[in-house]
Amino acid sequence: MTVHFYMFSDRVAPSSRQRGYYVAELLREKGINTVIHTPTVLSMSKTPWPRKASLIIEFVRSLFTIKKGDIVFLQRAVYNKFFFVIMVAYLIVSRRKMIFDFDDPIYTHNYLKTKTFSKMASAVITCTHAQGEWAKQFNKNVHVIHIAIDPTPYINCTKDYSVRPEKPVIGWLGTGPEHMKNLPILVPVFKRLVEQNVAFSFVLIGAFGDKDVYALFQDIPGLDVRFIDRIAYTDPESAPKEIRKFDIGVVPHQSDGVWNKGKTSMKVLEYMACAVPAMVSDFGEMPYMIKDGVNGYVASSEDEWVEKLSGLLHDQGLREQLGRAGQETVRERYSFEAIIPQIAKIIHSLEGDSRR
Repeated sequence: MTVHFYMFSDRVAPSSRQRGYYVAELLREKGINTVIHTPTVLSMSKTPWPRKASLIIEFVRSLFTIKKGDIVFLQRAVYNKFFFVIMVAYLIVSRRKMIFDFDDPIYTHNYLKTKTFSKMASAVITCTHAQGEWAKQFNKNVHVIHIAIDPTPYINCTKDYSVRPEKPVIGWLGTGPEHMKNLPILVPVFKRLVEQNVAFSFVLIGAFGDKDVYALFQDIPGLDVRFIDRIAYTDPESAPKEIRKFDIGVVPHQSDGVWNKGKTSMKVLEYMACAVPAMVSDFGEMPYMIKDGVNGYVASSEDEWVEKLSGLLHDQGLREQLGRAGQETVRERYSFEAIIPQIAKIIHSLEGDSRR
């Protein structure tokens, strides 16, 4: 039995890297034969004609390598109409088992494709409980398995709490221009903290030179702010080395709308894995990931943001307590060591079905 992976994108995309390539490689280490096929779905969409035709032919040829008893694994594969039509026809004719995996509420903008693959799948794997509830409308075999990280490089960059900073650092890491609806949540919070003479600095990693991202925080009187435009995101050590310089990691996020209610955040895991306390908005999967006051903080209002950030900034012992609890949470629930056995179990259950 072989599991045939078809990816949304290449390794640069976090969802494909964490939920596709790493999963396929780690399953192989567990004794499950896996094959990663090209082209990616995104490359089929972005490549112009006539080169697109050769990619479609390459994709069709890959289908002939899938044997009876093998399993097809579709990782967020809803972004190309040619892939979609060909794969649906193939699954109907071949009757192969298929696992459909998605890590965002992609049904908000690809409803028909997401619904179709969910209905056709032998098993659906989602990233959040909200996504799982949506998928259960069309499939009874739904599993919520959160996106995972390899905690090793982060643990190697565990926050050093033996050093007491003169001015604690609040940090944010991500793609700033993509979060222009979320980052403004911090602006009134930081203004109030500055007005209360709370000592802190703010570091934003991932500004990408965007003038609007800069302006958000440069215009706050008295705020000590520093921007890092980009880091080497494909280097597994680049993010941990920056995060360990934080004293608090923040994830401001809108909570309204179907997309936001179904979302999660990988940066929360990165903060937690470095033993840096995470302070997040109350959205999506956050209430399942963070137990407020135990392994991080969740805020649902501006007042809560101000109160809880102020408490963390004044209390290094509290930061260490929450940070170390968060690191343990990642080890136990959100590491590849935790999720790969779950995915392997799903695969083996389908392998048994395919032999009947």
